[in-house]
Amino acid sequence: MEIKVYDKNLEPVGTADEMNSVIWQPSYWAPAAPDDFSILAPITENNKKLFVKGNILILHGEEPEYTDESGKKWKRAAQIRYRRIAKDEKGVENIEVQGSFLKRWLSNRIIIKEGTITGTNQKIITELVKENCTDTAGNKRAFKQFIILPQEELGGSTVEYAREYGMSLADAVYERALVGKLGYDILVNDKEKLYGFWLYKGRDLSAGNTAGNDPCIFSRDSDNVNEQEYEESDENEKNVAYVIGAADDDAVQPKTTAVKGDEAEGIDRRELFVEATDIARKEKDAGGEETPIPLARYEQLMKQKGEGTLEEHRERGIFKEDGKSVSF
Repeated sequence: MEIKVYDKNLEPVGTADEMNSVIWQPSYWAPAAPDDFSILAPITENNKKLFVKGNILILHGEEPEYTDESGKKWKRAAQIRYRRIAKDEKGVENIEVQGSFLKRWLSNRIIIKEGTITGTNQKIITELVKENCTDTAGNKRAFKQFIILPQEELGGSTVEYAREYGMSLADAVYERALVGKLGYDILVNDKEKLYGFWLYKGRDLSAGNTAGNDPCIFSRDSDNVNEQEYEESDENEKNVAYVIGAADDDAVQPKTTAVKGDEAEGIDRRELFVEATDIARKEKDAGGEETPIPLARYEQLMKQKGEGTLEEHRERGIFKEDGKSVSF
């Protein structure tokens, strides 16, 4: 295995080909984690030069995640965030580096624009990233060498989303991706020295899928799996949300129960309180004047926030196979 290494401006630094182990675990809609990847390598002059905090890594020889209309290829990449050099009991020095896939950069921005966005979750995510990471965000806030990759229509119903001032952009994107069942990341085009925000929808590769995709089946019977493990937990599960919104001019705070899951009863009913006071009761019209949001529409915004929060508290499963894990 070889790993191409670049600096943050995507200028090539070199190639790493002496490594003891590489763990590379991209995620679908889950946020980036501090240990998305981990590399253990011997101390060499080349490795000391390449494995430096902040450098960008691309697996050499991997198929591109996305190819645009002009044929440019975009690959998944990660950034080194942690480095450790140690000598083992045999006196051998090793270097260990860990880090995150580039979607972690979304956590470097907070939402500072208020108001609502109407559209599919795809449109909402794209707009949030555009106004906080591209040139639209301003010179100091814009990511350098960054674009939003062209997208096909990924479907989904139209909703109204209220921006929450001060919310982490990473959390907002994750929330909408979770609700819309969308995957996302920031890819790299090392030829053009560009970063691109990538929003996509997974393919159904199960046996008997109706999309016409060739199934991808891993099974001990097929002798293509060495280890398997499955975990499931409802430790954090909630199924009913009680939502409270901001007070109006008469100091009345609207309350609602999210319809989703409200049929749960008895010990199976797991309630959650959601504070939606960050959703403003007024918005600016085209002339810049503040006008009250009608109560019915405001309650719909509250309900959407409650349902989005419930998605984060659903029953979880983890399937592990040959050292790789998928959460669902």
